[in-house]
Amino acid sequence: MTKNKFLISYAFLLVLFFSTTAVLAQRILTGKVLDSNTKDPLIGANVIESKSSNGTTTDLEGNFSLQISANTVQLEISYVGYMTQLVDIGDRKDIQILLEAGESLEEVIVVGYGTQKKISMTSSVSQIKGSELIRRPVSSLQQALQGQAPGLTVLDRGGEPGRSSATMRIRGITTFSGNNSGNSSPLIIVDGVEQTLYNLNPEDVENISVLKDASSTAIYGSRAANGVVLVTTKRGKSGKMQITYNGFYGIQESTNDPKMMAIEDYMKFQVAGYINQGLAIPARFTEQSIKDYTATDADRLKFPLPNTWFQDVLKPAPQQSHSLSFSGGNEFSRTRVSLRYMDQGGIAPNHDAKIREVRINNDLKINEKLDINFDLNYRYNYSERPFRSDIFNFFLHGSLWAVPKYDDGSYGLSPQNNNPLMFAEQSGYNNISTNYLFGSTKLDYKIFKDLTFTAQLSGVMNYQEEKTYQNAYRNVDAITGRSLTVANNSLTEGRNRYTELTTNYFLNYSKKVNKNLFKGLIGFSEVYNQGSNINAYRERFYNNDIQSLGQGTNDATRNNGGSEYEFGLRSVFARLNYSFADKYLLEVNGRYDGSSRFASENQYSFFPSFSGAWRISEEGFFKNANLPFEEFKLRGSWGQTGNQTVPLYSYFASLNSGSYTFGGAAAQVFSQTSLADRTITWETNNQTDIGIEGQMLNGRLNFSADYYKKRTNGILLALPLAAVTGFTSSTQNAGIIDNEGWEFSLGYNSNPTGVIKFRFSGNMAINNNNVVDLKGSGPFISGSDLDPRYIVKEGLPFNTFWGYKTGGLFQNAAEIAAYPTIAANTKPGDVKYLDLNNDKKITADDMTNIGNPFPKYTFGFNSDISYKQFTLNILFQGAAKVDTRLSGALAEMGIFEGFTHEIFANNYWTPENPNALFPLPRKSDQRNVNTSDRQIIDGSYIRLKNLQLIYALSPKICKTVNISQGNIYFSGTNLLTFSNLNKWDLDPEVDSGRGTYYPQTRMWTFGVNLTF
Repeated sequence: MTKNKFLISYAFLLVLFFSTTAVLAQRILTGKVLDSNTKDPLIGANVIESKSSNGTTTDLEGNFSLQISANTVQLEISYVGYMTQLVDIGDRKDIQILLEAGESLEEVIVVGYGTQKKISMTSSVSQIKGSELIRRPVSSLQQALQGQAPGLTVLDRGGEPGRSSATMRIRGITTFSGNNSGNSSPLIIVDGVEQTLYNLNPEDVENISVLKDASSTAIYGSRAANGVVLVTTKRGKSGKMQITYNGFYGIQESTNDPKMMAIEDYMKFQVAGYINQGLAIPARFTEQSIKDYTATDADRLKFPLPNTWFQDVLKPAPQQSHSLSFSGGNEFSRTRVSLRYMDQGGIAPNHDAKIREVRINNDLKINEKLDINFDLNYRYNYSERPFRSDIFNFFLHGSLWAVPKYDDGSYGLSPQNNNPLMFAEQSGYNNISTNYLFGSTKLDYKIFKDLTFTAQLSGVMNYQEEKTYQNAYRNVDAITGRSLTVANNSLTEGRNRYTELTTNYFLNYSKKVNKNLFKGLIGFSEVYNQGSNINAYRERFYNNDIQSLGQGTNDATRNNGGSEYEFGLRSVFARLNYSFADKYLLEVNGRYDGSSRFASENQYSFFPSFSGAWRISEEGFFKNANLPFEEFKLRGSWGQTGNQTVPLYSYFASLNSGSYTFGGAAAQVFSQTSLADRTITWETNNQTDIGIEGQMLNGRLNFSADYYKKRTNGILLALPLAAVTGFTSSTQNAGIIDNEGWEFSLGYNSNPTGVIKFRFSGNMAINNNNVVDLKGSGPFISGSDLDPRYIVKEGLPFNTFWGYKTGGLFQNAAEIAAYPTIAANTKPGDVKYLDLNNDKKITADDMTNIGNPFPKYTFGFNSDISYKQFTLNILFQGAAKVDTRLSGALAEMGIFEGFTHEIFANNYWTPENPNALFPLPRKSDQRNVNTSDRQIIDGSYIRLKNLQLIYALSPKICKTVNISQGNIYFSGTNLLTFSNLNKWDLDPEVDSGRGTYYPQTRMWTFGVNLTF
């Protein structure tokens, strides 16, 4: 905490220093910004000194006051839903500005190593404004991106504090290393440097650009095969210091709590399972036992209900976040400092996370030619979970018939000696502390009017400490006498350090000759990465309060290890833009990358792209046609990008350790089992994109549509070798995968000065994934009969669900005799697996495609409806044509002593109920729950992600409390979900499987935004 206090103090000193920098030749300009038609004031309009970042915003009455240099001749005024306007100010001290409605084509979009006006874009880029991201209170910026851009798929995989994860994909899966692999995730660039997105403060984000086609991403070459996300953080503005506070307090609760079958239904169901399997009925399920358990006055300590963990363990938990920012300066120095504190409790015991952060962005204008930026960001992240990370597995498996907790503090134990509440509270802890430091220095030097040199030096240091302590404890079930003893406590500690240094140098050239505009970029970049880790283990401490590594037993049980690595990337890149009369647009990109991940003879590769656009709306024939478009553009692109995220040192031959007996004694040996290939190189992505975009209704309605096709060549595959070689496989660039699809977006802004104002934006994407070539290898099958089984096979989407097709349930002995069965002694009510190859047997050869785990359709809808001082924001997000595969207890129908969902109650086959949905229950027999289409559930969903009601404080209230503006709001997240998985009380966004994830949470939030 001493380090944190020092950094916060330093931040305040910087604010005071830069905000009191001497003002040279300056003057104060005041004014008012109004709607050109209604003459109503525009609140929050941006007023910026032309060709600088010096600016302010209008207040609740449309007024502004701005300190400008004496030689300033123009102001740039912009407001959402209005045309940006340049205003000559001359020597006036007060000015009135009228803005015309309509979205501005002059809007600036952030692209790779620069910016471009929206009007001149030739590639597929979606921009998300920071104001859109902070509407939904979230613990991770990835969550805030859901539903915001077409082609960007974000699936929230659970709500564990500090460790919640979201899977991000841009235009599908492009490699074979796995749906959840980081190798399929987009490149994240924050302020020009590769960083992580997870813990970035949404309050610090100015805007985000999602680069999707190869034309926009090729400038990043070998790292851009999965798309690129560019994040620009907020910077200081000139004028008197502005202080902003944004904070919220929320209560989290579990969104999906599967319910166990009612006690009487469950016990009768179990009796049927034993009888159908020809097994003796155990004492627990005799008629007398059933009466004891189902009695209304039953003693639940002696006769506990089975599997009530979701209800007994998960409890509402608080989350709070507070961000405070300071922004100020003048023409020569501007600073923004932001501070964040976030604390997220867990809905399960001993789950918690904290974030402490400071960000300082400084901008110095040394003279008319030289600008320098200094940025610093420090984050401290802490997360805690129990030592037993599998507690949610025991919510569903192996914990029947246990009392959660007795009044004396002891715990009940299941017949398997499990109790997830005990594991959460008594097993120990796993704590991770991360110190993240980012620093950057950037200078822009205007060599002459049309040529600017930029240099940037940045560093990222990530230092992580992990401490895992297992308690020694003993628990005796007071009723059953069962006991569990963990005899030895133990401690594992780890230290991980990661450092990345980035240098960027580039020249930007811009020249307009008559109607011809030429823009050029040429640059050099070098990225150096180095990391190391160490870990150590000790056990048998004197008691659980002794948690220092050196106090453990110093014997053969101690252990330690470590490793280190380094790699780098060196690149040159260039871009050329040409525009004629703002009508015909052309862009060419190229990057030459060299990576240390590959052998010297394959380290370098070139990644080009080409794109063009035709603004048809600027043609005379189009204007004369009186079509309802103010803007209509046709664009197309082609390019190549790469994926360099192969395992480090994979081209080296590696040795595996083993042992054999020599002379009666064990001897250690080392052998090479796989053949290293020095020809390994980039996975290369070729992508074509054709799109249209335009505006209508005076810029209030905007739309876009894109068709794309991308093929990834040279995907790494472990190809089999002849046994005579002595090697099992050789990893080579061999595989091919295709992604093809469509993207659509539509947005509308009503007249911002109407009584009722509304705004909506919607997007939808369609992605078709297909494995094209495995070079004669495969298919590659993973999983088991009971767990999700996947296949990578030519002609199918990557990781397609693989299993049996079924034809309902056998209804009588004649049907059974006439058709092959999967096991002997098949009875009416058992599942009928289809013999697809007609060999009169049911074997693995009959398995086929039974579902797709990655959504084909994704969509989002965001709207604002405002009346007077109230605004209602609604965000829907969803996915379609996606499947979920149930496994474990959820699919087993209680046959293996696991959780038995209430959906099975009175809906299983009996002679009296032959049309039941579920088959005959058979105790300890898996024949009816083998992997098949019966376990595949349509995972499509529509979710109300956020509902927020905002009240803008009136000018009178703001004046009374001495603030310039303020909002208070109440919001709810994950309020409604429409999905077939609701029947199973399962979250549709998480991975298929046993449902053993930390639950997604719903949160009710109260927050305030204040500006002083």
